[in-house]
Amino acid sequence: MAYSLTGVFTEACDCTLICPCWLDDAPDEDHCTGLFAWQLDSRASIDGVGVGGLSVVSVSTHSGGRRAGTTSTAVFVSQAATDEQFALLTAAFSGRLDGPLADLADVSGAVLVTARARIEVTADTAGWHVFVGRAAQVPGTGLVEVTGSAVSFLDEDEPLTLANTALGKELGSGGVVAHRTDSLAVRVPALPGAYLDVRGRSAMRGRFQYSQARPRVPQ
Repeated sequence: MAYSLTGVFTEACDCTLICPCWLDDAPDEDHCTGLFAWQLDSRASIDGVGVGGLSVVSVSTHSGGRRAGTTSTAVFVSQAATDEQFALLTAAFSGRLDGPLADLADVSGAVLVTARARIEVTADTAGWHVFVGRAAQVPGTGLVEVTGSAVSFLDEDEPLTLANTALGKELGSGGVVAHRTDSLAVRVPALPGAYLDVRGRSAMRGRFQYSQARPRVPQ
């Protein structure tokens, strides 16, 4: 199946800076709960169906390394998605498509939940905010609520960046910016251990790119 998915991702978890998953290593204290939020560019498409402007948030909890351990995942899609868009996006971000997206199957483990949700991702020069919930954005009621900002060295204007990392290769990202969460709350009852309320933990933001051309039909 052909697809072209580009946009901005936000990653946050309960590991301390920097999350070992970026080095393909086991998490702090051998357990990690975190999330990926993918904001799709306007021209994003799967199998010829436009999915631009939508967002997907994957919440997961795992013990041991991402590939060798035990992982459970919930995938949430913007509530504005049509039935067709929802089916394609859940397949894509659960690792059920061929090509680069297939790598997500190795790190998603058992996908226990796929659902529509209210997803809001905002960012400016001061920081960013991710909210996932089933109703209006009311503090303390979301499935996911996280805020963060970029990490800089001393008083430098430019934030710290990472390049040539394990997760960066999977995301098709040339480099990512290191961030720190001001607050991170996760409340997903279907996932074992997916309850968090922590501060000052690891986060990353950057561009992602997943693409696969449609196979040529023999003449």
